[in-house]
Amino acid sequence: MKKFYPFIIVILLLVGAAAWFIINRTHGTFEKEEDSFAISNKKDITKVILADTDKKRVELVMVNGIWMVNGKYPAREELVISLFDVLARIKTLCPVPKAGHDYVVKSLFEKNTKVEVYLSKDDQAARVYYIGGPTPDGKGTYMLREVDGKTDARPYITYLPGLQGYLTPRYQTDAEVWRAKVLFKYNPEDIKSLRLEYPAEENKSFAINRMAKDSFTVSALNDKYAINQTYQQKYIREYLEFYSSISIETYDNKNTDRDSIIHTTPYCIFKITGNNNRVNEAKLFYQPVNKRSKMPFDSKGNPMTYDVDHYYASIFGDQDFAVVQYYVFGKLLRSYQDFFFKPGSNTAK
Repeated sequence: MKKFYPFIIVILLLVGAAAWFIINRTHGTFEKEEDSFAISNKKDITKVILADTDKKRVELVMVNGIWMVNGKYPAREELVISLFDVLARIKTLCPVPKAGHDYVVKSLFEKNTKVEVYLSKDDQAARVYYIGGPTPDGKGTYMLREVDGKTDARPYITYLPGLQGYLTPRYQTDAEVWRAKVLFKYNPEDIKSLRLEYPAEENKSFAINRMAKDSFTVSALNDKYAINQTYQQKYIREYLEFYSSISIETYDNKNTDRDSIIHTTPYCIFKITGNNNRVNEAKLFYQPVNKRSKMPFDSKGNPMTYDVDHYYASIFGDQDFAVVQYYVFGKLLRSYQDFFFKPGSNTAK
C-alpha cells in the first residue's frame, strides 16, 4: 500500500488545487488566460494539423468549401463540427499545481497530440499546443501551450463548458476515422447510367440509362432474360432516389484477408456513371459469420455460413476495403424483374 502513497498525494493535491482556483479566482490576470487556447471565431479557421507521438498525423484543409483529410478525402462533417466546437470554446481551469507539475509534464511529453490551428491565410499557426491525458477526476484535460516555438513554463488543466469528460478523444489522429463514410450521394438527375450485376444470378442483373431529363430505360444485362413488357418509369425513379445517401459502416483497409476476398466472386457489383462521366464502382462480398455476427445460427439451430447483416465491400475502384450493413444496402439490392412487377408478385403491373 505504501508504494501508492505518492500517487494518492498527487491526486489529492491536484483536486484540491483545482477546487481552490474555482472558488477563489478573481477577475485578474488569470481571467486573461482562460481563453488562451481558444479560437475566437471558428469560421476563421483554414487549417488544422493533429500529430501524435505514435507518428499518426491528420491535416484538415478547406478545399472548395469542403474539409479534406490529408489532401485526399472529404472529412466526416460531424467530426469537423465536434473538433471546431472544442477549438472555439475550450476554457482553462487553472495551471497544474506545482506539486503535480513534474509528473504531468513528464506524462505529457511521453504521450501527446500536438495541435496547430491556422487562420485565414497566415503561414504561422495562431494556436499551437500539446494535449495530454485526463485529470484524476476525468473531467479536465492536461494541455501545454507553445508560443513562438517555445513551450510554456507550466501546463494547464482545461475543460469544455457543459461537457462532463476530458477532451483528448476529440483530437482524433487516425486519418481513416476522419474520412467521410458516404459511398453514394446522387440525386436521380445526377445519374447518367447505373449498372447492378449479380454474377451468380445473371437473370437479376440490370442496367438503367438516362434517355431524357425524366426518362430512363431499364434492360437485362443478358438479352436472353429480357422481359417484353412495359417497365414502370416511377419504379426506376423511386429506385434511383435510394442512392441519395448511402454510407459504409467502417473502413477495413487493414483486414489481412482483404486481397484474398477481393479475388473471389462478388455477390454483386455496382457501377454508377454520373452526368460528369465519373464512374463510382463498388463490389459487395459475403462476410463469413464471426464473433460479432448477431445471427450465427438459423431458425433450426444450424450454423450460418455468412453474416446476414453485413457484407465486405471493395469500393472506389478497389482503392478501399470496407464493411457495409444490409440494413443500409438492402433497398438497393433489387432485381431486373422489380421494374415490371410488384415485389413478391408474378403479375405484370
